[in-house]
Amino acid sequence: MSAPDMSAPDGTDLRAAEYVLGTLNAAEREAYRRERAGSPALRAAERAWEARLAPLAGAVPEVAPPPGAWAGIAARLPGEAPGSSVVDLRPALRRWRRAALAAGALAAGLALFIAVERLAPGMLSPGVLSPETSHYLAVVNRGGELPALVVRVDPRAGTVQVRALAAEAPRDRSLELWVVPAAGAPRSLGLVRAEAGSRLPLPAADRAVLDGASLAVSVEPPGGSPLGAPTGPVVYSGRLVRE
Repeated sequence: MSAPDMSAPDGTDLRAAEYVLGTLNAAEREAYRRERAGSPALRAAERAWEARLAPLAGAVPEVAPPPGAWAGIAARLPGEAPGSSVVDLRPALRRWRRAALAAGALAAGLALFIAVERLAPGMLSPGVLSPETSHYLAVVNRGGELPALVVRVDPRAGTVQVRALAAEAPRDRSLELWVVPAAGAPRSLGLVRAEAGSRLPLPAADRAVLDGASLAVSVEPPGGSPLGAPTGPVVYSGRLVRE
């Protein structure tokens, strides 16, 4: 699928991307909806971004509700018998806050790529790329926790853009990023740096294994694995999806 035109002078694609990502506040979302009602271009851009980002939903693990969840909800609906116990919503509120924080961090990471590519095309990916060029995205985390990394892979330019969000290396250890093909051994992409944004080279031999591959981050000795394969525990992982 062709990538949206991020250089549109009126910012149509950027506004649609921000809406789909959920980075707008309530007032901005309402203003966007009013504008969208009379703008076929804005509606088309929104549909394009929804289709482009939909595969990322597959990277979010499913969480089964606890047993009796629906029975508990039904018991608290209007019509509940007088004298019932008061429900403490504080644990649920903490869970909602953690989920909102994770979603916000993910949206911020994705928005970084969108903004940079719009304001300075090619700054993160040397060379001029055609709209048909395929890229890959991965949200790298541990289960449903706050995303550790957002990674964007550009096979044609041979670059791996890494946005570090909550990745933490143990003391006197390094974090190493690996591409894990659908078949075959993991291949190192380099060390995960502490800075918010960095770029790693993508070896030509690794560009053919991206379809169906995953990313993994392992804990290694300072400077990385001495064996060319993970030697420590894998602390973060995520599936690569084609943009």
